[in-house]
Amino acid sequence: MKYHPITDSIKLIPQQLNILHTDEFNQVYPSLSEYLDDMGSKGIQAKRDLQLLLRFLNNVVSSSIGTQNRFRNEAERFVLFCWNEKQKSILDIGVDDIREYIDWIWSPPNNLIANTTIASRFKSKTKTDIRLVNNNWRPFVLRQSKADRKTEALIAQSPQTNKPRARYKLNQTSLQNSYASLNVFLKELTESEHLTRNPVLLVKKSCKYLVKGTIYKPPHTLDDDIWQLFIDTLTQAADENPIYERHRFLVLSLKVLFLRISELSDRNFRTPVFGDFCLDLSGEGWVLNVIGKGKKERLVTVPDGFIDNVLTRYREYLGLPPLPQIDESYPIMPSQKTGQALHQDSLNNMVEEAFDLVIKKLVKDGKHQQAQSIAGASSHWLRHTGATQALGEITETMLAEELGHASVKTTVEIYVAPAHRDRIKAGTSRKL
Repeated sequence: MKYHPITDSIKLIPQQLNILHTDEFNQVYPSLSEYLDDMGSKGIQAKRDLQLLLRFLNNVVSSSIGTQNRFRNEAERFVLFCWNEKQKSILDIGVDDIREYIDWIWSPPNNLIANTTIASRFKSKTKTDIRLVNNNWRPFVLRQSKADRKTEALIAQSPQTNKPRARYKLNQTSLQNSYASLNVFLKELTESEHLTRNPVLLVKKSCKYLVKGTIYKPPHTLDDDIWQLFIDTLTQAADENPIYERHRFLVLSLKVLFLRISELSDRNFRTPVFGDFCLDLSGEGWVLNVIGKGKKERLVTVPDGFIDNVLTRYREYLGLPPLPQIDESYPIMPSQKTGQALHQDSLNNMVEEAFDLVIKKLVKDGKHQQAQSIAGASSHWLRHTGATQALGEITETMLAEELGHASVKTTVEIYVAPAHRDRIKAGTSRKL
């Protein structure tokens, strides 16, 4: 297997790093151990490179699962490129190697592209600690967009058969993300004095694939009618089947409290608990203590309507008193089976199930165009929807604090964009 995966799941990376230079590693990862030895026989210090990669992922990368996976995918792919295409260590790369790497990811060989998302690089051998390689894994994945998948599964009235396979293509956002991830990886190697310089920014400056300039794109939001449908659909679903009480609470919390889904998820450094809800010391109302992006702490105001119609109802479903108690340690989003706090993947699945309920309702009512408009929606649409609606109720400064933006300028650029609006408005009256 020329392109053998070299990193395990995010959760197992610390363990993988700890046993890398022990006999246990050879037993747990037999095929990877052989692969590293084969690279070593070619003069490449592969085990050293892997150690640097695992340290980077374990110690430097953000706690966000999405960010961890993005950095892991890019850094691993770069290491494999250096070994297989350049026959050299990552510590021997230069400007030309980075340029060739960008060419390679822009148009990768077909045999390195998986047709479907491969969930894992390794799988456990039954009743052992041995991790077996997933031979179907590839460095690149030809992904069908969420909107296409939802359209095909829930909306399309006459699903296509024998659809032509789409050609793999790296878009501008993905290319920018690749540059950003690679830059952070090589910057870490430079600052730790393993590399003498980081050539990524120099290569990016003259990249032939990057389109320069940015066009303002308003955030994805749900219109008022669809948002009301969310409330009605989830409330009816929860009335008929209590299992949907968690979906209702999660979706309403993300929208009304402007939350990122990670801020309600169990993370290595923090578990969101009901004690995070409390009466503000001013006595004016309830607030929620949140640890957001970059581990920055903030207080989010909690409307009375949320307390009365969402929080108390959800706590009743969980068998708890109507209002949170001081220092209450019960997780906000517990597992139905274990009671343990849920991780982000589980919460993402719940949001997807909630969106599917609404899409099915729209399709049932013959509103296929509206169903199509939210086919590609994600949890972040809920935060954007809440923020956009709140603009008419609170000041931009207040909204920036609620969202956890370091600067009001960021909030204005995302949700107001006055320069863009003024230019469009002026353009409508331009003479023929």
